[in-house]
Amino acid sequence: MNTYEKFLQLHHGKGPLLLANAWNVKSAQLIEKSGYEAIGTSSGAISDSLGYADGEKIPFAELLYILQRIRASTSLPLSVDLERGYTDNLGQLNENIQKLLDIGVAGINLEDTLGEELYIKKLDAIKNYLEKTGQRLFVNARTDGFLLKVPSPLETTLKRAKLYQEAGADGLFVTGVQDKDVIKHITSATSLPVNVVGVPSLSSVKTLTECGVRRISMAVFLYRSTYTHMEGVLKRILVEDSLAPLY
Repeated sequence: MNTYEKFLQLHHGKGPLLLANAWNVKSAQLIEKSGYEAIGTSSGAISDSLGYADGEKIPFAELLYILQRIRASTSLPLSVDLERGYTDNLGQLNENIQKLLDIGVAGINLEDTLGEELYIKKLDAIKNYLEKTGQRLFVNARTDGFLLKVPSPLETTLKRAKLYQEAGADGLFVTGVQDKDVIKHITSATSLPVNVVGVPSLSSVKTLTECGVRRISMAVFLYRSTYTHMEGVLKRILVEDSLAPLY
């Protein structure tokens, strides 16, 4: 079983796939060492760690280098937060996809923040390219209606779920949703495995499982937690006038 097949299978097991999001080699290695079954990346974490704002501000070549180092450091399936694809040109998009496939990426998240019309064109282009070249990649369709607070976000999400499934999406990633009843409505309305981010108001894996969620992401929260802890240690060293907090 290759990493794509394993990653696909993880979305259809007894319980949801709990996905920790890495930003460098060390974080990826700790995720594997801790017993997780797959690794995601966080665009926000990678960008911030290198001094860039999120939102495709990091050059794709720099992102690819980090992804290549992460993939080389772990045996786990790797899913990449590709934001909007780092281009709106469909030919260039497929070139980016091929570069990810070349380093062994098993899946991607692709955002629809520029609207469903362009998104479906991108999804069609990727799926046609994969079929033409005989390659496979798990495409997690990320829809941001709740995150962007569009009018009637639930109706928009359900409409897009149907459109994206018809266009060949392998999963549905709904961001910004924090109400368990809304999540239940979404998971019951689509056969796609639904992915959400665990948020402070809805952090129980058991509760999200009961809502029908098949994939739970940590997004940028693992990165923030790590550096919040580091900041606390650094402050304690100054306050206590001691290096003891390091040990």
